[in-house]
Amino acid sequence: MAKKRTKKMTRLTPMGRFVVGSFFLWVIATAGALVGYSLIGNGHPLEVFNPKTWIHLAEVLYNSLK
Repeated sequence: MAKKRTKKMTRLTPMGRFVVGSFFLWVIATAGALVGYSLIGNGHPLEVFNPKTWIHLAEVLYNSLK
């Protein structure tokens, strides 16, 4: 009698799921920032990666909470 081969499924460990999930979250957040800054904000998309942009955003948020 021949043995039936079964396909073995590999699963990620909880740490692996965390790493993959964090990576996809980072990709989605970066894409959202690029689209939001370029289409909604009428800015150059690569200015999202400029630290001055984030410093200015933090200052605006901080001053609006005073």
